[in-house]
Amino acid sequence: MSSYPVHALAMSSPLEQSTESGDDLAQARYILHRLFQGFADPFAVRLWNGSILTIGDGAPVFTFCLQQASVLRDMIWFSNPQRLMEAYCAGEVQIHGDFHAAMQLREHFESLSLPLHEKLGLVFRALTLADHPPAQDEHDTTTGHAPASAQRQPPTPIALSYDAADDFYQCWLDEQMLHSCAYFTGTTNTLSQAQQTQLTLICQKLHLQHGESLLDIACGWGGLACWAAKHFGVFVHGITTSPAQYAYATKRVQQQGLAHLVKIELADYRTLPALANYDKAVCINIAEHIGAAHYPAFLAKVHAALKPGGLLLSHVITAESPAGQQDASTALINRQLYPTGELTSFAQVLQHLDNASFDVFNVEGLRRHYVMTLRQWLKNLEAQHASIAASMGERTYRIWRLALTASVIQFEQGVTGMHQVLATRRCV
Repeated sequence: MSSYPVHALAMSSPLEQSTESGDDLAQARYILHRLFQGFADPFAVRLWNGSILTIGDGAPVFTFCLQQASVLRDMIWFSNPQRLMEAYCAGEVQIHGDFHAAMQLREHFESLSLPLHEKLGLVFRALTLADHPPAQDEHDTTTGHAPASAQRQPPTPIALSYDAADDFYQCWLDEQMLHSCAYFTGTTNTLSQAQQTQLTLICQKLHLQHGESLLDIACGWGGLACWAAKHFGVFVHGITTSPAQYAYATKRVQQQGLAHLVKIELADYRTLPALANYDKAVCINIAEHIGAAHYPAFLAKVHAALKPGGLLLSHVITAESPAGQQDASTALINRQLYPTGELTSFAQVLQHLDNASFDVFNVEGLRRHYVMTLRQWLKNLEAQHASIAASMGERTYRIWRLALTASVIQFEQGVTGMHQVLATRRCV
């Protein structure tokens, strides 16, 4: 195996140069050389004592900052992306520079395989490294660090919550508060323009006619419901299981003077009556939260709610790898994004629709559009870092930054797909 160079670049101050053990620096250099051997991009590592090492040749594209030697020991012993992502969310690791490039570390650790004797040897070397009280990172918005005794405790597992306050989502979504794929018709489209284009496209694909009834399942903050009622004159019944979204959507309906056309209800799809009341139905990104096991029952409820010949439009996020298989790091990210659900393949989605007596007659792949949407969300999120950390906490910001960046990578690589499916309820 070829050697991947690690260089000592600098110390953060003359004092640290005089007090830091040369043996400690050599041990850290040796460990880092082995852990990151073969990593694609050159990057810098700033140790807990201020020492900076570079890995690879060329200008570093990002800086990986370790706050404690204990994190390095865990990286050796666990050698998987789970510990690395938890350390970042807990503030034990800082990343400056190209965060997208730094996310490739998860794939590197996924493929890293150390023989047990070598792993034990590296852990023994890491045990000789002394932790130093970490200095406040000038790029970090947190006010301090937990005591050393607390930092030695296992970090809180990553948990992506969708129950954050409305003003959190307002920081990075568009003014329609749409947490779904936009539709970009040109490189100059803003997120707001692209989301409005998508709303109009959805309504046009459903052939919405004045006076028709539309069931909006998992209606979110009411953006689509209000748009369809205002611009196409349909009666909309939106349901959501989120009390916060229900309150926001209800207030929005009142503010826009649409109470005669839009009814928002705090309800689950399983409570829908089987009365075949609705002309059209729409469900945006609900399948991945329901999960493959419950998707047939969901489609059966939608089928029963629609009139014969009624149209269903659905945005579905799918697993695109062969046979729906995912590597461990991809599966890990998907568990954070869809904790109660499971991604299924597009072929399985089509089969489920057929089994539920739906005929699919239009499919559009939206993966490219979703990559652009995710990038816009991520850009907005990062621009609001300080305010989000102040109101929701640094950990919340980091979890969402991690999740959005990981999603961009998954969709860019084609590991995960997005499809807009239009189907009609069979008249049998």
